[in-house]
Amino acid sequence: MLEKNFDPESFEKNFSFETEASLRNPNAEPFMVLLPPPNVTGSLHLGHSLCYIMQDIIARYKRLKGYNVLFQPGLDHAGIVTQLLVEKHLYENGAEKGTLTREVLLKEIWFFKENSGNTILDQMKVLGISCDFSRLRFTMDEDSKRAVAKMFVKLFDDGLLYRGKRMVNWDPFIESAISDLEIVEKEVEGSLWYIKYMFADSAGHITVATTRPETLFGDVAVAVNPNDQRYKHLIGKEVIVPLTDRRVRIISDKYADPEKGTGAVKITPAHDFNDYDVGVRHKLPIIEIMNLRGELDGNVPELFQKMDRFEARNKIVELLEKKELLEKVEKIKQKIPFGDRSDVPLEPMITYQWFVNADKLAVPAVSAVRDGSIKFIPKHWENLYFEWLKNIRPWCISRQIWWGHRIPAWYGPDGQIFVAETLEEATAKAVKFYGKNRVELTQDKDVLDTWFSSGMWPFVTLGWPESTDELDKFYSKMIVVTGFDIIFFWIARMIMMGIYCLDKVPFPEVYIHGLVRDEKGRKMSKSKGNVINPMDLCKRYGADSVRWTLASLSSPGRDIKMNEQLVETGRNFLTKLWNVVRFAQINGCIYNKDFEIEDISHPVAKWIIYQIKQMVLKVEESMDNYRFDEVTGHLYHCLWDSFCDWYVEFIKPILQQSSLVDDEKQNYDLQHTLLKKDIRDTTVWAILQYIKVLYPISPFIAKKLSGEIGVLDMSWPNVAGIDIDFSDAIKEIEFLKTLISSVRSMKQCLRFPLGGKINIRVESASSDVEELISRYEEVLHRMAGIRLGEVTGQTVPIVIDNAIIHMELGNTINIADEKKRLTNEITKLTKNREDALSRLANNDFLNKADDKIIEEHQKRVDSINEKVQKINYIIQSLDVV
Repeated sequence: MLEKNFDPESFEKNFSFETEASLRNPNAEPFMVLLPPPNVTGSLHLGHSLCYIMQDIIARYKRLKGYNVLFQPGLDHAGIVTQLLVEKHLYENGAEKGTLTREVLLKEIWFFKENSGNTILDQMKVLGISCDFSRLRFTMDEDSKRAVAKMFVKLFDDGLLYRGKRMVNWDPFIESAISDLEIVEKEVEGSLWYIKYMFADSAGHITVATTRPETLFGDVAVAVNPNDQRYKHLIGKEVIVPLTDRRVRIISDKYADPEKGTGAVKITPAHDFNDYDVGVRHKLPIIEIMNLRGELDGNVPELFQKMDRFEARNKIVELLEKKELLEKVEKIKQKIPFGDRSDVPLEPMITYQWFVNADKLAVPAVSAVRDGSIKFIPKHWENLYFEWLKNIRPWCISRQIWWGHRIPAWYGPDGQIFVAETLEEATAKAVKFYGKNRVELTQDKDVLDTWFSSGMWPFVTLGWPESTDELDKFYSKMIVVTGFDIIFFWIARMIMMGIYCLDKVPFPEVYIHGLVRDEKGRKMSKSKGNVINPMDLCKRYGADSVRWTLASLSSPGRDIKMNEQLVETGRNFLTKLWNVVRFAQINGCIYNKDFEIEDISHPVAKWIIYQIKQMVLKVEESMDNYRFDEVTGHLYHCLWDSFCDWYVEFIKPILQQSSLVDDEKQNYDLQHTLLKKDIRDTTVWAILQYIKVLYPISPFIAKKLSGEIGVLDMSWPNVAGIDIDFSDAIKEIEFLKTLISSVRSMKQCLRFPLGGKINIRVESASSDVEELISRYEEVLHRMAGIRLGEVTGQTVPIVIDNAIIHMELGNTINIADEKKRLTNEITKLTKNREDALSRLANNDFLNKADDKIIEEHQKRVDSINEKVQKINYIIQSLDVV
């Protein structure tokens, strides 16, 4: 017997799903769920929780449907993030900056990974994520290392990977290049300095407006627009770079915007992407003035050597002012690129890096989505995918850190590059190249971008580069579920690398979920104090409640507004299910393995079987379309409405009364016993089907309750095979439901006590209606407070189909007064509805109001419409009294 109170903590900790995740039917149709590998430094937040829960729902559903499901888990080494975290720990514990060696740091990171790296995996298990943890992979395990090296060599040999000196986004804090996707654009308060560039050979000057005076030592030209009439006569003239004696030309280039600043811009090709392009067009020299730490260095006056860039900015402005070369300063708001990990402003720097020719890889990746081989859900995310691939630049894959896949390239004594999977293979190439028996090689110090190895995840986890059974079975038969923020980072790269390597798409479907925000729609952050810890929610309400809540809020592509009260509501719903099963146990409902639906004849039993069948079919359709919000909606209404509000109330007289009549008692008791058995068997059957359908959403309680019932096997209910005639049962029960609801509404509107007992009289061409009401008299008395009997005084008619049920009013109600009161009520409701509709038609309101407020207004309109309809019906009924 279940405990009286629903306490998820008492049983959730007892369940592990690892065994069932690893037990697969090799002969069944394969299906794979590819878990985005979380960072080894990570701990579970609500965004992770949403993503993993949705994947787990899909995996569990497919298992119930009989698929051979592989739910592949893993961890990502998260190069920059992990190195920064461990470095910070070491510095806080006494290590001096600049003293760490590669070997020491890597040893410390591996120690961290082995001792703390599994935190998020343990949290996933608390949440009930049923990955096959026996197949856990790490993006830097030995198999991954071999695969990554092979991919690097393959790309290099195919001419799609090269080393070159190009401008990249440089993070001075990390001292590494980062990709365009690892940038966070921030709007900050800044200044526009108007600086005089004096003419070299005559009096006068041209004023240049710049936001970066610290780079002026690298200036090699001043550019004006060819169509700017103010400066046409100056094109070709030379000016002096302020604070130097160096001459540069005024050039003509369309990059200069006449509407910005003065229309004249300084050109510093070594430290600005746009200036670099201008320099290439005009064959300008490149003067590098900054080192990799963001300090002025090299080609700058001695005063500025080793000076931080922002300190140098202030000093330069001070000197310009002293020399009367600063015309004015204008305060502006500007967007500055910051490193997403270091949170410092980035510097465009020209450095040697390794690049992948991504535009070549992008061509088949675009085609795969355009021709439908890969489908984005929702579809509109394809546009973002296309936009990025259309404008893709060479992918900088090298990082100047130590934690990661070291680039498999070695350098000979003269700098000659040898790319190979191993040192031995590189040495063999070098010996052949130099014609010597022995050559000393030095491996490239850089490591690969984390997303290089992550992009190979769909096939590396299946054994590539080996030809394995898993690779043959599961590759291209998987789904990826993720947030839109890594469409570029991860999805696009998996598609590009998968097609390049295996000549077919890695997955046919990509499901993009929304972000989890707070109840006001704001992004969750520690600084705002609005972060909700999913582990705290699991402890307070149970993992199933968290899973149910996130699933119920997950509409494809839409952000989720989350608060703790929603999880409490989820727990209340599961409490309802707990109480239903307990009710069944108390009333002697026991699982009957020989139960046959075809043998059931009672209309109530047939009606609930039909309701369960329809619920299962609806859930199945919603599951197949990944509409988990609809799934929870179907489950909620089936349990709360069909089962609890109606079925349970209908069967209580059958289960809880031993006798209804005194005559022919022996025969009655036999019939009643058989009826009780049918109802009990049907009740357990219905609960069991419900639990099976609930299982992907809330597996802990499903396991617990199925065990209580005595059924441990979980398979999807085969309701399509239920082929019996439900029509009479549905007609009968729906009639009774309508009668009960109508009486309740009538009582409420006419201010009758809902529990008050009144008589009814039936007027119908058929005696079947009165016989039906008589048969369910006990139910009608309990649920609506009505009985067949003599009706005196005033009555109000309730019309259902071709029958009229006259409900006794007695002599205490003044019909005219009630009609007047109800008409006034409609007037008030109509005004409230008009006010709400007026707001919903107001564009200003729609643009400013929170989504929740708009939704509340729409619900208010719907509720008012329902109330008005009910009151109008009652007024019409009173008209015939």
